[in-house]
Amino acid sequence: MAASYTIETLQPELQLTIMRHVRSTKSLLSLLKASPRFYQVFRSRRESVLSDLARNQFHEGIFANAWDTAKALQLPQPITQEISAKFITAFTRDDQHQQPILPLEMSISICQLGPLIDWFCHDFWSDCLGNLKQLGICLGLRQDIQVLESPPSAIEKGRVQRAFCRFETMGILLAALKGTDDKIDFLIQGQRFLAQYAEDDVEELACVRDYFVRRLWGVIEAIEEDGMRAKPSDAIRRLGQAFGDHDWFGRVPKIFQLDYIENMMTLGLPFLRQVLQSQGLQRAGLVMAASRQTPRRFSIPLSNKHFEAQQHPPLYDSCPTYGEQEFSGDDLDDCSQGWVFANRGKVILDYNMGSRKGLRDWGYVMLDSQRLKAAGVLERE
Repeated sequence: MAASYTIETLQPELQLTIMRHVRSTKSLLSLLKASPRFYQVFRSRRESVLSDLARNQFHEGIFANAWDTAKALQLPQPITQEISAKFITAFTRDDQHQQPILPLEMSISICQLGPLIDWFCHDFWSDCLGNLKQLGICLGLRQDIQVLESPPSAIEKGRVQRAFCRFETMGILLAALKGTDDKIDFLIQGQRFLAQYAEDDVEELACVRDYFVRRLWGVIEAIEEDGMRAKPSDAIRRLGQAFGDHDWFGRVPKIFQLDYIENMMTLGLPFLRQVLQSQGLQRAGLVMAASRQTPRRFSIPLSNKHFEAQQHPPLYDSCPTYGEQEFSGDDLDDCSQGWVFANRGKVILDYNMGSRKGLRDWGYVMLDSQRLKAAGVLERE
């Protein structure tokens, strides 16, 4: 008679193998709660299982970026200029993430980071595709909606994950400097950080910044609309008065609202997710409190100045022309085909809000060639 096996009666080695292939913290917790045997194996090999789980959160080509973000989150607080400068100088040469077994605190930090990055990747993707479809309607583009709305490829997801990890790392390092009396320190540190990357990588970061500007400006406009419709005795009007009513409900120039947004982008992805998911008074309270803490001496957007200052050696001569047979864009180390198509023969120096809207502004540089064609933008641009 053939032996009967269940997942509970598998050999510990097989149970360990199963756990090492779990891709989410939620799935691992469900497995451990459901099986005492799995929990026993986990306790004996905790560091190994969590190391694999941390790696499974991200595309294998960008795990180093997730490691950098987790390491930045563990820097001693408050982060001084010296700590920030030292980290920026050293982090690109850190190869500790290649260890088979990661330090437990780093594995836990990366496992916590993974679901947060995934949430923003999904929201970014929805925002990007929604804009592309609307653009197609406005310009009469021929779009293949089925291909356009298909799930992101591994490379597309990896690019977005990488950009959000780098954006969060940059925000962590600059958050402590935004209130410094010497704005040159703030700008130099931001430029040092971006100088570690090639132009196409900087442009991916700029895509994430543009996404946050769009999303957060929509939040501010929603708060303004709620406030304008409210009676003076309503809670949202009283909340606005508590934080300085002259700064809200249509009376403030848009340039100050952009300052608020720039400040919020340095407060971390957990805060930004809370803002984007909240409604009503909770949302208004979060945004108004952040606006009150915004440095006012900067008359132009803060992070724009970092991007504007980047003048890397041109990569265009080394990047193949869009459409060349030997260039697939299927490697995360390659320039994306969207970036090559949009920027061939041009020098990127201007990242401000008044610049010509093109492929960068809607996140096109994250997309592969098949999706770009389906969006119809290659014909239009």
